[in-house]
Amino acid sequence: MRAILVKQFGPAEVLEAGEVAVPEPGEGEILVRVLAAGVGPWDVELRRGEWSGPLPYVPGAEFAGLVVGDTGADAGFDDGTLVYGWPGLGGCYAEYVTCDVERLAPIPDGLSVTEAAAAPVDAATAEHGIVEILGVGADDRVLITDAAGGLGRFAVQIARALGAVVVATANPRDHEMMHKLGAAVVIDQTAPNWAGQAREELDGGAARALACTASSLAGAASAARDGAVIATPVRGELPDAGRVTWQHYQARPSGTRLIRLAPWFGDGSLSVQLAAQYGLEDAPRAHQAVEQGNAAGDVVLVVDVDLAAELGV
Repeated sequence: MRAILVKQFGPAEVLEAGEVAVPEPGEGEILVRVLAAGVGPWDVELRRGEWSGPLPYVPGAEFAGLVVGDTGADAGFDDGTLVYGWPGLGGCYAEYVTCDVERLAPIPDGLSVTEAAAAPVDAATAEHGIVEILGVGADDRVLITDAAGGLGRFAVQIARALGAVVVATANPRDHEMMHKLGAAVVIDQTAPNWAGQAREELDGGAARALACTASSLAGAASAARDGAVIATPVRGELPDAGRVTWQHYQARPSGTRLIRLAPWFGDGSLSVQLAAQYGLEDAPRAHQAVEQGNAAGDVVLVVDVDLAAELGV
């Protein structure tokens, strides 16, 4: 099968097309024909060698595609079912991928295949932080920093769907998008005193906050009131640990979490902002778009262009 390979860590140019064997499903796994794969910052970091891992490998942590073969009654997915998922840190930049059934979900109404491919990692991570860590509910006021990225865009929408009032920080070019996604107030994160502005908007500081990037950790702490809870999935030194409570978390691949999000995708409360689509062999260009911050939205590799077109997705 066609796949993208990383044989050595380095710049985007190390991504190369090649032929590899179709993977064999293991215990509890399903074989899926990949229609599209999401391209995220985690893919870039892994390719650079910032995370340890074996070489060579096929990149790609999230995908959307078609279930292949008779999976058995216990699997819960029939041959030809459109699914999306997060199998792990790699394997999705290919024509086929295997995925644990517990990390899969049917593509919900309201999402195309290409949109679904860009959703699993960031949507699941945002849901984990907003719902499970922060416990955001109706009329809560929540701060989401650096909210124009993939994680932040989903977090803003999920918090709003729960009835919360969202104060978001973003580059001025993204303010209109933030308002459209449901943020009540958007603060210029390039301003020197954006944290002070956030404190004022939040009547003395945020009680709940999600810090989406390492560069916004200090600002999130400064914008929080004493005793606030700040969740973050990013690595980095956590400031003001004595004044605020930091909850560092890493979302795990979970089909159950994706299923919980399905009603919001279905009624339009939750959406994917696609910025660019590339063919599989254009993976280096896709990585460059993510790496350089050129894409104001999600980037996707369309692996099977003909079949995607045939399905109208």
